[in-house]
Amino acid sequence: MGRGGRRGAPLFGVTGDLSKQSIMATSSHKQPRPPLFGLVDVNNFYVSCERAFNPRLANVPVVVLSNNDGCAVARSHEVKALGVKMGAPWFQMKELARQHGIVALSSNYTLYGDMSNRVVSILREFSPDTEVYSIDESFLRVETVDHLYGGATAMGQAMRRRIRQWTSLPVCAGFGESKTLAKLANHLAKKNLVFDGVCDLTALTDAQRQQWMAKIEVGEVWGVGRKIAARLQTMGIQSVLDLATADLKLIRRQFGVVLERTVSELQGTSCLELDDLADPKKQIMASRSFGSMVEDLAELGEAVHGTSAAQQKSCGIRARWPVPCTCSSRRTDSGKQTRNTTPVWWCRWPMCRMTRAHSPWRH
Repeated sequence: MGRGGRRGAPLFGVTGDLSKQSIMATSSHKQPRPPLFGLVDVNNFYVSCERAFNPRLANVPVVVLSNNDGCAVARSHEVKALGVKMGAPWFQMKELARQHGIVALSSNYTLYGDMSNRVVSILREFSPDTEVYSIDESFLRVETVDHLYGGATAMGQAMRRRIRQWTSLPVCAGFGESKTLAKLANHLAKKNLVFDGVCDLTALTDAQRQQWMAKIEVGEVWGVGRKIAARLQTMGIQSVLDLATADLKLIRRQFGVVLERTVSELQGTSCLELDDLADPKKQIMASRSFGSMVEDLAELGEAVHGTSAAQQKSCGIRARWPVPCTCSSRRTDSGKQTRNTTPVWWCRWPMCRMTRAHSPWRH
């Protein structure tokens, strides 16, 4: 059989012509489905990573502390139930820790980054359209693949089982017609046991959806901060349902186009697409805090040198040319803070550990 005949001749022995009506019927039959977004979030990510490698920590109150064990950056459900807030200083929790047996762990960001990559690799097996939103959250587009699992809810449960089996991490999943609704659905899946870790808003009736939205405070909406929430409450918008049913023109006039898009997303109109590629980093920061007041200049210089070496190592991996950096320190005298800022340059050669003050070519 040849590659094809003259223009207009049938190929591969297929005869007959395709009428306009048949073309329209075929195209209408293959119309794409409306978008369906999913958000998968690891529960208490840092704590869950620690428990994955130390099962004895299961059901034990655990906090993960920031650099130099300063404050709590992750809390288990048991610690949250004790009223410990995010960012609470560790020294203020020591008495509570003795009373309730709270285990405090230093952060291990290398471990957390590796576990995050494992979770993302599993999610990409379910859907190639994946956006890594944060170290413990990822958005997905699933309208073209959810039917392979019998629906979004079944797909979410399959994700949970596989991630749990392969990484020992517990996750929740939420699905909706927009990213904001997927985020809201994930919140419902986390806070309500009736969903069993997966909430698909598209599977709910309008009455059920409105009932759940009415129970959630407006400040829980993705992108609504405390100041905006306070302003909305003064306007009588108390719940997510109030915001979803608000007048778009009024919201745009009072708050701008960003919140208008949020309201549109709550109404089921997708305004935010997936970001498949992460933006390149514009800065690389290495910061450390002293456990006590430092008054010796030599000790301060040694700390700055160590921190600078860590930052230079990161710059050497990511950049070929000299990278401008800023070395800053704070000094407290009689309650007043002053800041010292010194510009430095890093040599472009990875093996060189020397800093160049003011000039990239001075050795």
